[in-house]
Amino acid sequence: MRNLLISLLLILSFPALSSIYAYKGYIADNPIMLYLESTLNELNNNQVNKGYWVYQNDPEQQLNVLSAECEFIRSCTEDDHPTSLVLYDNQDIYLDNIAHKIKVKDSSHYFKFINMHIEPADDQKFLPETLNGYWFDGKNDQQYSVVLQKQFVINDHPNTEFNQIELLQLESLDKLYFTAVLSKQKNDKIKLVGINVYNKKNHKLLQHIQNLNYSYNKFNSIIMQDINFDGEPDLAIKKYHFNARLGDNYDYYLNDNGKFKATNLWGSNIYFNNKDKSATGTKRCYDYDENEQKIIIQIDSVYHYRNKHYIHKKNQCQTHYFDTNVSRQCTENEYNACLLKRNNIIFENPHYIGEDNIYHKNMAWDKGKLVDGVVYDD
Repeated sequence: MRNLLISLLLILSFPALSSIYAYKGYIADNPIMLYLESTLNELNNNQVNKGYWVYQNDPEQQLNVLSAECEFIRSCTEDDHPTSLVLYDNQDIYLDNIAHKIKVKDSSHYFKFINMHIEPADDQKFLPETLNGYWFDGKNDQQYSVVLQKQFVINDHPNTEFNQIELLQLESLDKLYFTAVLSKQKNDKIKLVGINVYNKKNHKLLQHIQNLNYSYNKFNSIIMQDINFDGEPDLAIKKYHFNARLGDNYDYYLNDNGKFKATNLWGSNIYFNNKDKSATGTKRCYDYDENEQKIIIQIDSVYHYRNKHYIHKKNQCQTHYFDTNVSRQCTENEYNACLLKRNNIIFENPHYIGEDNIYHKNMAWDKGKLVDGVVYDD
């Protein structure tokens, strides 16, 4: 039931373009960080539909998820000039199976910010510098004053630029929490340039994974997954936007006593086999041969796990014909074309057109041959 509810809320609020406003301040005397996510609605006006907040002195550094009242109680486009903002704790939101509506519990927890005077404006000024209001604790039936100051804004506008902004991630471990390190230059996209690993007990920076050049995934840049079957969660960093390309497209790091080491595993999808302690990275490319027959080229890169490392063993490639259901070994040209071409972009979604090509010795594969530099789509 809870998974269904979360899915419904995500469907209601998943944006094509959005901005994140970061605020710092207090609930009563307790320091907090609040992140508000704004999007453009169907009337082309900015609106806040989700939020995330955390007590700064909370050793767990666990983000609490919020949903705007208008997401499930009324239409977010009803009021063009709202003067208040109400955000409910997602744990207090439930699906009423009889009424077929999303509702909030009677003893719910929520933020209410007042005297906001939100106006349709450029995105940097959409939300005020100061938020005033209160946090209502439904469990104890208590109201606590809240005053917050804007710290920074993350958005993809062409003129926006920032460097090394950290964004707390939803995923964490018992003793560790993670932040995504983000940078943006003018007329460029937001890039995930690093992941920072912190000790929950004292907030000490333990590791800085750097020199990344991946897409921006907000609070979901990482997942934790045991990839060497030792019972300890390892780190997987998302390379691209959700559903932007075929495959999971993760960059995997092994957890060695809290230190994360790169595996350099290759493949759009990587399958981990507990029986023989192996990993197989796979990439599939859909194409047509010289006779205009539809084919799928699949490259498999096989690794064995030995002495706390994944060691590359071999690559293999098969070409499969859809019409005849016949497979054969790839030609060298087919292998190179699949290896070096764009990573199976879903062209039906034009928002994601323009991602970087896959490189090989500073070359890219385009129209059947290697060419210099980056090839951009028309």
